[in-house]
Amino acid sequence: MTPDTIAERRVTMAGHETFYLATGPEDGPMVILLHGWPELSLSWCHQLPCLDSLGFRAIAPDMRGYGGSSVYPRHEDYAQKKIDADMTQLLAALGRDRAVWVGHDL
Repeated sequence: MTPDTIAERRVTMAGHETFYLATGPEDGPMVILLHGWPELSLSWCHQLPCLDSLGFRAIAPDMRGYGGSSVYPRHEDYAQKKIDADMTQLLAALGRDRAVWVGHDL
């Protein structure tokens, strides 16, 4: 990753803050890269520049409770429904209604 092509961003929606890495043309087709446990957005550091070079707008958020995103004290704050809402709100905050979603987990 090079600092001049990868931007660190934050967006706050409904009291939740999501940190994310962004690269690629603003008007390029969007790809959102979701990390699993126990990683961060930075785990996509090799894929982000590649997607940028192919003309994609690539976004890699820190998921709820990880890295620069909001951390919550209660177990129920990490329900899948809340994680889904975070990502749906992130997509809307980015001004998009669709994206290719890529994820991995242990």
